[in-house]
Amino acid sequence: MTIDFEFLDSFDRKRILLVDDDPFILGVLEKLLGLLGIATVLHAGDGEQALRLLDQNAVDLLITDVQMPNLDGLSLLKRIRSGQSSAAASLPCIVVSSLDDEATLATALALDVNGFVQKPFKAPILIKRLLIALSETFTESLDYQYSDVPIDVDRLQLGGHYQPKPATHQAQHIPLERREKYTVVSLFQLRPDMQLAEDIKTKNGTVLLSAGFTLNQGRVHRMWELEENLEKTSFKVMGGFSGG
Repeated sequence: MTIDFEFLDSFDRKRILLVDDDPFILGVLEKLLGLLGIATVLHAGDGEQALRLLDQNAVDLLITDVQMPNLDGLSLLKRIRSGQSSAAASLPCIVVSSLDDEATLATALALDVNGFVQKPFKAPILIKRLLIALSETFTESLDYQYSDVPIDVDRLQLGGHYQPKPATHQAQHIPLERREKYTVVSLFQLRPDMQLAEDIKTKNGTVLLSAGFTLNQGRVHRMWELEENLEKTSFKVMGGFSGG
């Protein structure tokens, strides 16, 4: 992914689709977006309705809740990323989730989500997430299979009453002869094209990105966003260094 801020000239003309089964939350988000000058905001009550709206409307950004009837937010994101919707697979998507829901974070990361926001919404954070999400240009490798990312529907339906071990997309295998050829970098030294030589975990031990993942700009940004969740802030990586 690369960063392109040329969209700022047309920011007020962006079309945003909000997906949530709570009318109050939809109203709060629409009001905040209106304060930012965004006039075209579409609503959907669940993922299935969102897909129908995407059949009929071009949008620039999707903001979705996770736990919803009929089709949850992660399954909606998976449909989009794997080309099973009328929207481009590269559609910028932001997930509304508690940062304590680490299984959701890990799955959303595997689906290259473009940002996280929490309830209650804070205008400065929402603005920041919108700007970054709209600036990220999607360039995922062709061999990355979003359709293989598992969605734990039972966990999403049962919420806090069900806590299985989360799973992410299978990472690229690191050849044995390369495993010791790593460099340790800090969180804010992470760059696209670096390959992780170790798992990136939360403080509670949930794997957010597995050893073998090759970072893109979006995954780097998400790690920066989740700094307070991380087990540590320095990591073993391979490659991705200019001139190396």
